[in-house]
Amino acid sequence: MVERTVVIVGMTGSMGSQALEVIKKMGSFRVLAGTYHSSFDKAQSLAKEYAVEKLICTKDGYEELEAFLEQRRPDIVMVCIPGFASLPVTLKALRTSRRVLLASKEALVCGGWLVKEAMKETSCELIPLDSEHSAVMQLYEPSVERILLTSSGGALRDWKLEDLDRAKPEDVLRHPVWKMGKRITIDSATMVNKGFEVLEACELFQLQASQVEVLIHREGLVHAAVFLKDGTIKMHLGFPDMRVPIAYGLTYPDRRYEHRKWPNFAETQLRFQQVEKCRYPAFYLAYQIENDYAKRTAYNAADEVCVEAFLQGRIRFTDIARVLAKVVEKIEGTPRDLQDLKDVDEASRKLAEEVIEWL
Repeated sequence: MVERTVVIVGMTGSMGSQALEVIKKMGSFRVLAGTYHSSFDKAQSLAKEYAVEKLICTKDGYEELEAFLEQRRPDIVMVCIPGFASLPVTLKALRTSRRVLLASKEALVCGGWLVKEAMKETSCELIPLDSEHSAVMQLYEPSVERILLTSSGGALRDWKLEDLDRAKPEDVLRHPVWKMGKRITIDSATMVNKGFEVLEACELFQLQASQVEVLIHREGLVHAAVFLKDGTIKMHLGFPDMRVPIAYGLTYPDRRYEHRKWPNFAETQLRFQQVEKCRYPAFYLAYQIENDYAKRTAYNAADEVCVEAFLQGRIRFTDIARVLAKVVEKIEGTPRDLQDLKDVDEASRKLAEEVIEWL
């Protein structure tokens, strides 16, 4: 089997580390490079264990990575860094590789049209790594009328509404299903991450937000479902394990990863419940800004600022939704290119900090 070359952007994060495990288990892949932001010791340890040929530090920017991609032109680039920074990296990866595995929601949330333009200009494939979007991709067919994405509801799903003000970072970071990074775990508790996923699904599958339903599913077994025009529903089920969609993305359209563990249906309940607007107000903002890339970029930028402020103890958990709503309301514009989006991102971050100061 031909060996394929891979670059992992965000190697020291949860997704990047799991990708290395998958690659080692399957073989037939060669990791040309992996990036890290500040975790040099971890990066060095991973590089030694998994034979990563080059380490690239991105703390001061992504210029070295972009030059490396231009020079080496890998078969696959895996993008799993959080935030707006994932957008320019994704655009570069689309122009310098044959397949981009996208774990970063923000690239499509902020610049979906730019990503699709880059795909048209190249022959590069874009494959989502979110468990929900990977599931929809595996289920999708032309007769799909609408889709369902599931959510755990996050660490505070059973807290009384009046107690949410008191939630501390250590409370919010206890995710009931997945083991993830700090930002996405907090975004799971506010369900901002699911708002991102609604917008991402619209870009990936040419849907309107009204065609994307989200329900809370505590068991974490159903990742997505598609509703077909003849009344059929197809569901994607499996234990919550990000190594499975990572492996599928690496080997698509084949399935070479072996992990023979399945839910026991005789002992399994599948329960679904509505997403309460009073508990997750920030989630519902996504439906209001579906067609506005400026406000979508503001939604992400304000969230990045708020998550950091919450971790630092500068704001309460419930302030996150308030700040997001205010920033999204104030930011306007019609971005034409990446620079316009960068300007919106910068303005939104500044405004979010100002709103936080006034709380």
